[in-house]
Amino acid sequence: MIAARTPNTIHRTRTRTPPAKSKPAARRALDWNAKLRPGLEPEIVIDKRYGDRLLLPTPLLIAGEIAAIPSGATLAVSALRRTLAARFGADRTCPLMTGMFLKIIAGAVADDLVQRHPPRWPVWRVVGDDGRLSTVWPLDALYRATRLREEGVKIGRKGDAWQVLGVAEAGR
Repeated sequence: MIAARTPNTIHRTRTRTPPAKSKPAARRALDWNAKLRPGLEPEIVIDKRYGDRLLLPTPLLIAGEIAAIPSGATLAVSALRRTLAARFGADRTCPLMTGMFLKIIAGAVADDLVQRHPPRWPVWRVVGDDGRLSTVWPLDALYRATRLREEGVKIGRKGDAWQVLGVAEAGR
């Protein structure tokens, strides 16, 4: 016969008290204006991977380029990056920082609209290289599509995104 492998102690049943429910953390609104960082300066660094000069832009530098886009025109993100690189004598502009700063600018414009102020920059005129409007920006894509349509830009739907019709027109 095989003995059971149990300890020779009496098991007490413990009543477990459930952990106290904590209140959900209140979501803090993002302060897009603080992320504009006006004291930041553009910098040119050597990209170790490609060996070329890479421009690290600033949010306000990109906002200045956006402000120069005329009404009724659009600017592709790659054309924006090429323009900035040429202006500073760099080979390229950092695509990651450009994308992040475009999102920050769109958030600042969304804040302007929530506070019933006129938008500071026409960020709705910036489109993807294929003519699509970004779906991840804080500024609503329908609002941007409506503004472009008001300015005379032909725009339609492609899948889940708005797109400027005639991709050749998407660049400046």
